[in-house]
Amino acid sequence: MKILVVEDEIKTLRGICHLIDTLPEEYQVAGMAKSGEEGLRLARELGPDVILSDIRMKGITGLEMIQRLQEEGLSCKYLILSGYADFHYAREALVLGSVDYLLKPVTAEDLEKALKKVADLLLEEASSIRIHTFSTEELLGRVLNEDGEEYEQEFWSRFALGSRKLLLLVRSEARLVQKDLQAISQILYEALPGVSCVTYVNEEHKELYLLGEILSEDLSKEQIYGQLDRAAQACYETVNAYLVCSAELFMESGSLVWVKNRIRDNSNWNLTLKKPLVIHRERVEALSCAKFSYPSWLERDIINAINKGELDKAGEELEGFLSYLNASDYAYTDVREALICLTAAILYAIRMASYGLYENISHLNLMEWVQGTLFTEHYRQMIRNLLHQYARYEENVKQSKHPIINKVLKIIEAEYAGDISQEHIARRMNITPEYLSALFIKELGVKYAAYCTQCRIQAAKRMLEEEGRKIYEVAESCGYGDVKYFCKVFKKYTGISPSEYQHSRIYIEL
Repeated sequence: MKILVVEDEIKTLRGICHLIDTLPEEYQVAGMAKSGEEGLRLARELGPDVILSDIRMKGITGLEMIQRLQEEGLSCKYLILSGYADFHYAREALVLGSVDYLLKPVTAEDLEKALKKVADLLLEEASSIRIHTFSTEELLGRVLNEDGEEYEQEFWSRFALGSRKLLLLVRSEARLVQKDLQAISQILYEALPGVSCVTYVNEEHKELYLLGEILSEDLSKEQIYGQLDRAAQACYETVNAYLVCSAELFMESGSLVWVKNRIRDNSNWNLTLKKPLVIHRERVEALSCAKFSYPSWLERDIINAINKGELDKAGEELEGFLSYLNASDYAYTDVREALICLTAAILYAIRMASYGLYENISHLNLMEWVQGTLFTEHYRQMIRNLLHQYARYEENVKQSKHPIINKVLKIIEAEYAGDISQEHIARRMNITPEYLSALFIKELGVKYAAYCTQCRIQAAKRMLEEEGRKIYEVAESCGYGDVKYFCKVFKKYTGISPSEYQHSRIYIEL
């Protein structure tokens, strides 16, 4: 709830705002006005839910301010605050529509009680909006977003009883611009001549919903789906090659949310079907999915190529992995799980090679994206872009095109146990720390500090592989005076502790 406080005594004004700050987070001070004139201006600019105002102020009084705002049609509630325990003021305030009349000094308990009264009134007014005034399109959006049974009842009252309904979903992994949405809607409308349709766009989830009422009994289910297949093909060819269409024909005016969830789940089967066709229940049920076995040997080839820096070969092995997924009809859950497993393995390999690069790409939420992907082609592009970033990093580490970066890399490699702070190295290069930081990001794609830490951890790994090495000795040799901090950083960059790394190397040698 946005609150505008109007009070001409500065001390009192600040005290009231502080009092509001002690209340639950739902009550927020949107603005403070030191006069009725300023209150008028801020009320127009901020559009508060409630104005808490003193009565007697120099210039325009609180009551005069309220009267002017009401004449202007401002939708707002009012609370009057005054030091005058005078029924005349209270009565005038109530006539002007004030929700309550509070006497100074007001307590937090009284103020919260009055604000709660305003909140209840606002909620009651919002719920009393007449649903039948909503457009059918707006109702469809509210129903699909599970806003309540009353919306669904009103929505279905606008359709003929016993008529067949069609709910169609068009999904994309990229934002559909208005021009695309209009083109897709037009193609779908033309595919269903004589069918009354309503559309709703969920821009957050990049989805277009179309609900049609099929009054003609001459159109069979097969004909309808056939026409939609041709429309889907036209959408792929003329609008966007990466769209997924899913539909459901139904008779009863039951839960539209249930139908929506069903077609949304069915749309995931695009990973299996891989064809520009409308996905529906009959098409999914007709699938004969093969038993899936994760190609761990293909994953191993990809990771080995990454570890060796053979990134072109890693790209070739990726194609073999995706070809394996496309060779048979596997359940989309199996395909997606395979993509998730491979992504995790690739990210781990990059993390082991360069935590700095891994840290830079981790904010992209790639695992979350893979969990919702609908196209293996998009997955291919994503992994190839990832390998390209890694290749660029590897190439620039070996021989950067920037002379300053080349010098800095050699210093870090030779002096990693000493002072290689960004400030110290920048002074040696006669540049600012900020410029050095920007150069590292531009040339290597990693932060300066992350690269330095990576060098120290790589050196630590080499030392830990030597027989008889003590962890505290390794820490000191790598520039870490605090062993506990060294262990913490080592585990962050490698996923295991220094002692676990030592034991794993011993096990490998045995």
